Amino acid sequence: MKTTLLTGLVLALVLLPGIGRAQTYQTTDDCAFIKTKHNFHYVGDDQPLRDEDFEGVPALLPKQAPIVPATPHPIEVAESDRAYTDGKYDEAAALVADAANLTPADPSVLNCYARALYRGANTRELSYPVYQRLIALLDMYGRESPQAVTVYMPFVEAYFKLATLQLDDQQWAAASYNLSRAAAALQSMPDAAAENSSLREQILQYQTECFANLHQLELCRYFGQRTLKFFPGNRYVKPYLAALPKPKPAPRR
Repeated sequence: MKTTLLTGLVLALVLLPGIGRAQTYQTTDDCAFIKTKHNFHYVGDDQPLRDEDFEGVPALLPKQAPIVPATPHPIEVAESDRAYTDGKYDEAAALVADAANLTPADPSVLNCYARALYRGANTRELSYPVYQRLIALLDMYGRESPQAVTVYMPFVEAYFKLATLQLDDQQWAAASYNLSRAAAALQSMPDAAAENSSLREQILQYQTECFANLHQLELCRYFGQRTLKFFPGNRYVKPYLAALPKPKPAPRR
């Protein structure tokens, strides 16, 4: 079974005041998900989930028509990977541009195209709609829903980079969600987490920024303090923590 389905995950709940309607978040380690997201689909490849993948699991989602995977383009992807590794980002993008514009496009192709555009000298903004298209495709493949979080583990970098673009666009809630998906993927792969310490630090510091701007002060404090716990030299979160009101002392018994 390619996916791990976790139902009723026991997480610490943090109820915080927001702007307008308050949101209830669940926090666990480096992640924060809205409470309604209580089913987690962790997928280890780039293929659509099938009804058979849910055998033995309570019926959480309605059945859907089978999704036909996009045609893979392994040669173009391999050539783009080589160019990207050599720092030839424009060439890396050009090698998969035609395949990326097919509908539907292969997730691996879209990922190669988006990351090359992201690193290009003048093409970072062009990567935004490509990353949006990639994550939307993966969400469809993984049956994302108001109750379910879909995390395609090979695409940690894509979730993170889309989040950074959303930060640039001040889409704080959307950015936080994708940061949490990137963190969830890392947490499910201990070796990958150990090898991506810098990425983890950035996830935590940007979560601090997101929740500061969402006026979720306790979550801002949570992620800011967590950043400094694991990365004491981090300076990014200190202004956000300094701006927070001091926590109220616990009442005496």
